[in-house]
Amino acid sequence: MPLSPMMVHYQQIKEKYKDCIVFYRLGDFYEMFFDDAVKASELLDLTLTGRDCGLSERAPMCGIPFHAAEAYISKLVAAGEKVAICEQLSLSTKGKELVDRQVIKVVTAGTVTDEYIDEKTNNFIAAVYVGDNEAGFSWADITTGEFYAENFRGNSVMSDLTDKLVKIAPAEIVACEKAAKIFNASPLVVQGVLPKFSYLPESDFNENLALNALLKQLKTQSIEIFGFNAKDPSIKSSGALVSYLIETQKHALVNINGITVVNGDKLLMLDANTVRNLELVKTIRDGKKYGTLLWLLDKTKTSMGARKLHSFVLSPLGTAKDINYRLKGVETLYNDTLSRSALSDVLSGFKDVARISGKISNNNLLPADCLNLCASLGTLPEIKFMLSGFNCDILKDINSDIDDFSALVKLLDSAISRKECKTDGEYIKTGYNEELDELKNLSVNGKSAITELEKRERDKTGIKTLKIGYNRVFGYYIEVTNSFTSKVPYDYQRKQTLANAERYITDELKELEVKILSSEEKAVQLEAALYSEVKNVLCGYVPALKKASDAIATLDVLLSFATVSRERGYVKPSIEENTSRMEISEGRHPVVEATLDVRFVPNDCILDNEENRMAIITGPNMAGKSTYMRQVAIITLMAHIGCFVPAKKAVIPLTDKIFTRIGASDSLTSNQSTFMVEMSETAYILKNATDKSLVLLDEIGRGTSTFDGLSIAWAVVEYIAGVLRAKTLFATHYHELSELEGTLPGVKNYKITVKEMQGSFVFLRKIMRGSANKSFGIEVAELAGVDKKITSRAKEILVSLEKADITRGQEKTYAAEDDEKTLPQYSETERIIKDIDINNLSPMQAFSILGDLKEKLTEK
Repeated sequence: MPLSPMMVHYQQIKEKYKDCIVFYRLGDFYEMFFDDAVKASELLDLTLTGRDCGLSERAPMCGIPFHAAEAYISKLVAAGEKVAICEQLSLSTKGKELVDRQVIKVVTAGTVTDEYIDEKTNNFIAAVYVGDNEAGFSWADITTGEFYAENFRGNSVMSDLTDKLVKIAPAEIVACEKAAKIFNASPLVVQGVLPKFSYLPESDFNENLALNALLKQLKTQSIEIFGFNAKDPSIKSSGALVSYLIETQKHALVNINGITVVNGDKLLMLDANTVRNLELVKTIRDGKKYGTLLWLLDKTKTSMGARKLHSFVLSPLGTAKDINYRLKGVETLYNDTLSRSALSDVLSGFKDVARISGKISNNNLLPADCLNLCASLGTLPEIKFMLSGFNCDILKDINSDIDDFSALVKLLDSAISRKECKTDGEYIKTGYNEELDELKNLSVNGKSAITELEKRERDKTGIKTLKIGYNRVFGYYIEVTNSFTSKVPYDYQRKQTLANAERYITDELKELEVKILSSEEKAVQLEAALYSEVKNVLCGYVPALKKASDAIATLDVLLSFATVSRERGYVKPSIEENTSRMEISEGRHPVVEATLDVRFVPNDCILDNEENRMAIITGPNMAGKSTYMRQVAIITLMAHIGCFVPAKKAVIPLTDKIFTRIGASDSLTSNQSTFMVEMSETAYILKNATDKSLVLLDEIGRGTSTFDGLSIAWAVVEYIAGVLRAKTLFATHYHELSELEGTLPGVKNYKITVKEMQGSFVFLRKIMRGSANKSFGIEVAELAGVDKKITSRAKEILVSLEKADITRGQEKTYAAEDDEKTLPQYSETERIIKDIDINNLSPMQAFSILGDLKEKLTEK
């Protein structure tokens, strides 16, 4: 038994969109059939029914009202599904079996454009191309028109690409076959950190086809003007992404009119571990924003600014020119409280113009969006006036990027009604179009005429219950209850019989009906045409709207930086281009400080590529070693994003990369133990760090036996200090490593101070020169709640081990270079005294150092 014609058409559509759930429009519903219906009914909790389709068995079917489709589509997309919307393109007519239906859009995780996406984060879709020792990565947000590309080459292609993917966190990734196979088998996809990669045809990544697709989309003859080089692999990924978006969206991507080619050499590189360990945008514990650097710095007033801030935090600048350009803007706003406050107040009512421009491009603009756009653009002259008073390059550039939108504001103000905006009519303002006003008046007056006719017929017939009603099937009618039908005049024509009443029509009512209904229909059609004209005008403004929204977003972030810096007492860092010396005076961890109820204890830090290239930090757990290391890294990062920093003074050298090896965890899905993870991360750092990098290493070697761990840690210290010469903070419980000071150039010992009092101890949180005398591990175990019997026994064993001195007799070897053997051999006490800057020493600090030195000499 053959399928019905409608089902044949459905099957043809489904064959083209096999990987999608097809929403097939039937009247006021989107219906799903066969396997799609079974899957959708489970995911959306819909009732599964059936429909006669010409087969022996009914086709499984479920459906949703078309006006509620967005909510259901969002649920499906969130569940990892793609949705093909097959729309009805013509009205049903007599003699025609099927109406025209075609897929007008494919909605995927990366192409969602409704209100269900997070307004403060981008919804990126990415494309990946992997070739021979090179890779191209492109990503775009169709709701804002942002479009980026980056090239990766060399031995670390895959690791660099992976780090970028994790940072960008695309909602959807399409790729060439090689890239999809590699990543779909990786732990990142298996664990759900990244979405599963979808295959695109290899032809989409063809060099010439991809280039032509990109040139056509960007409306240019030369790709070089956007920063591409002729053989960049990102041309392939960018062209493939454009082709995919056009195929799924089925319309011109007006707001994707440019592309930014990211140059990694001009940025401070952050790998995925560093982003995680420093808790820049998500906390390690629960993955929330609260408690992160992003949370601390986010005083933005607009959604655009919040997205821009997220981008700034994950993409620190790498050149002194770019950093100081941004810092100068923050400094200007920091010093001008009145202007800063006034600008913030204006921005607090500024709507998401970037995403409104995306709605214009994606043709899902609502009348309410027009009103929001009009109101936001109306504030721009005030913003430009305030910005005109600043003599600062970045603020002047922001001002120049905001065009004059007075003509557009005038159009929207005159065209769109400020009454309750609807999508089914009555959204064009009275007075905008004379013909529309006449049609609306005719409709309103016609309804008044209906009321007058009803009154006149009651008086004429004496039927007090007579009323005139309307429905879509029968139109207007006169209704008379059965008890009064004997009074009905002869010119009344019966139209419908009900259980307790009769419905009639008269010639006069027929004429009135034609006038009313035709005027209403014409008014709706004309209103839609006028609104379409307004949208066409808006399309021409999309590039200018994008540029202005980006300028406002940047201003919002600068205001946020200035506000946080002023509220929390931050200082402007000095960015040094021609020196390696880092000097932080009284630095604080910004997030920890913000969440503490007590005063945060500040600490200094001096690092360079010479005498202070590595600080070996000892001290008990919970004393603050990790917090101290993280604060140094975060202060460095904050300086590189152009923000003031939490310190009394900060001189920050240009840094190319920040690496962190902090914490320990197994990676079960990739079959790696704690120690294996630790060594893999350490190996990555040793291969990629340079003398311009900042390296944080915490407890290297603790995942294996004591001697193995100590040996590895020792060798790592020697390699970093002697070969890489990277600025390094190295926290350890291997006190033997403190013996390297004076043996290896550039290695200095530091400790977190602890005060012992009556058998207990107090963390002073202060870092000072020297090595710790004790680890206080047993005391920390007591604080953690370990039973007293166990800790008491542990103390007995400790005494026994110390007497035996299980490390005695171990031969100590040092991999010192020839020039290092001639170093003067100072004692630790002498080295500490030698490094003291007495001109910057408070009486309390002097007293603390003297007490520590006395304690060391007493032990000897």
